[in-house]
Amino acid sequence: MAQNMKAARLINLLRSSRNLALLALSPFDYLSRVLNDKTDLPPLHLRRYVGPLQSFESSGAEFMSYLRLIADLQPEERVFDIGCGCGQMALHLKDYLNEKGGYVGADIHRASIKWCQKKLSSRWRNFQFAHIDVRNLAYNPRGIHHAEAYRFPYEDHSFDLILLKSVFTHMRPPEVDNYLGEIARLLKSKGRCVATFFLLNEEQAMLARDGRNSLRFEHGEGAWRYVHEHSPESAAAYDESYVMESLAQHGLALKEPIYYGRWSGRSNGLSYQDVLLLEKITQA
Repeated sequence: MAQNMKAARLINLLRSSRNLALLALSPFDYLSRVLNDKTDLPPLHLRRYVGPLQSFESSGAEFMSYLRLIADLQPEERVFDIGCGCGQMALHLKDYLNEKGGYVGADIHRASIKWCQKKLSSRWRNFQFAHIDVRNLAYNPRGIHHAEAYRFPYEDHSFDLILLKSVFTHMRPPEVDNYLGEIARLLKSKGRCVATFFLLNEEQAMLARDGRNSLRFEHGEGAWRYVHEHSPESAAAYDESYVMESLAQHGLALKEPIYYGRWSGRSNGLSYQDVLLLEKITQA
């Protein structure tokens, strides 16, 4: 654990250094956004927090299409975006959800939430953002709440659709288990959840032996593996059978077959990560 804490501190130091460099480029980024009529986009250092800069807009558009075509999101529905970052999905949903619908975004990155509250909640009253100070060794090592026991501050059966885009790929097994329980609690009876994973299974293992996986999950044991030995939360993968068992334990199930991702080397992968569409199990 001590080594993991040291690794987490080093990773956060490197991220802080990167953010300082990106902040120095802010005037140039703002000019570029003005010239390209994209002033509604978050600043450079916040976009980079979500992922690669070049895919910020395209990834948001990609998942917006999944929400509509795969999850059948309707304009009047209520969405909960766990790990919303600086509003990547909110920027697409604000022109889709109507006044009867609504959006709640939650993230551990305080600066991103502050930007969303200032720029989005102030204009779209049915869009809300909450900072959750949940501990994550790689991304929020000083968080006061533990993810394996965290309860989101929302009533049972509050949401029609819950999105976790690249969230479970940064969590440990007890944390995943708790969040799955929270998803089951928060979903309405006919609600859906779109969640991404890195799933380990026979086909993925065969592709790994051929050197086709883009990530090498070589560390860890049991139900999960991770890329970086001293920073498991940077990129974590789970045995598919473990995920299926965990879903069933919490009254969740696949609504559609798994949409496997390109990370494993599959030529027909839908997205980069594996995409799961979940629903609550109907009681007989």
